[in-house]
Amino acid sequence: SFENVYYLSNLWSENFFVLPRQTQVYALVAREDLATPHVVAMLGEAANIFQACQRSAPVYLYGRFFRAVSGEKPLTELEQFVRERVVDGKPYAGAVDATVAAVEAADLTRGTIAYDERGMFPQHVSELERRLSRARLVPGWDTFRRIRAVKTDEELRRLKGVLHLNERALLAAMGVARVGATEQDMIEEFERVVVSGGGKPMFTQIAFGRRGGHGNVMQRDLPLQKGELIRFDVGCMLDGYNSDIARNFALEEPDKRTRELYAAVLHGQEVATRALRLGTTASQVFETGLKAFREAGIPDYNRHHIGHGVGLEMYDVPTLAPGDNTPIEVGMVFEVETPYYELGYGGLQPEDTVLVTEQGGQFLNGISRQLEVWG
Repeated sequence: SFENVYYLSNLWSENFFVLPRQTQVYALVAREDLATPHVVAMLGEAANIFQACQRSAPVYLYGRFFRAVSGEKPLTELEQFVRERVVDGKPYAGAVDATVAAVEAADLTRGTIAYDERGMFPQHVSELERRLSRARLVPGWDTFRRIRAVKTDEELRRLKGVLHLNERALLAAMGVARVGATEQDMIEEFERVVVSGGGKPMFTQIAFGRRGGHGNVMQRDLPLQKGELIRFDVGCMLDGYNSDIARNFALEEPDKRTRELYAAVLHGQEVATRALRLGTTASQVFETGLKAFREAGIPDYNRHHIGHGVGLEMYDVPTLAPGDNTPIEVGMVFEVETPYYELGYGGLQPEDTVLVTEQGGQFLNGISRQLEVWG
């Protein structure tokens, strides 16, 4: 998958998104040398590999791709690399041939090899098992995800960067909020700021009033009316990492019930965040948060989860849900969310990015978590 290839090699291939059912790009690392990925990719990725990977990284290109070479101008270092690999090189016939060569070069033909079973073609796995008969191939998708659950310092830096971009875009969208503005007006402003900041919008759910309670729909042309709440649930990507946050705003003071409901969901979120500490499990955090919601004034409150890991996937593991008994570890990052949806009323939803520290969960968000009256 693109997440694991990027994680191991720093190679980001747009083909994972443009041609998801055809792209076979792999990164192979040995346990004893995690810093040296062996990269398997199509010929067309040569320039991308030059920029993304260390020059010393072993590369195994396959397939067919044709480029001409100008005889009038000297080639740059990148162009020379592409010429050597694509024009003058001898690529492998296919992804399996290139992968076998990578495994042999990494001296892993007699070892156990975990592979991402959701990112490889089944027929390729079968062929690799036949051709690497002395190796033991085992599914590793879940193992890779659990490795990525605890973030490195660089990952934490990127997660803070995408979070702050998400917050800037959210506040910019509120800058066009006024009676008569449509959800689409605000969506366009949010996505404009994300793109101008170098990011990629992943989902932009902005709903007014009662529409905030029934789930996201694609009709977004209804105007904001006096007294309606605005609910954000928005996500974007920057440098490969994701952010998923939620907020509520009002253009005038909301009624007493709204204030009470929001206080209850915010209390539940705070209690769940404090419970994110070493020695607990994801399901225990869920139960703690659910109990707090109910005791704070929503006795019949229920949810299928109250948060999820975030990183290279919008939903990293673990999930704060019943049945997920993953131990909480220092360095995990979560989106802790405690929404309340009521048909005929609307939706209230605080969602924040939380880092697990030795002292418990730490909010990383820079904007207010309160239900603010805007303007």
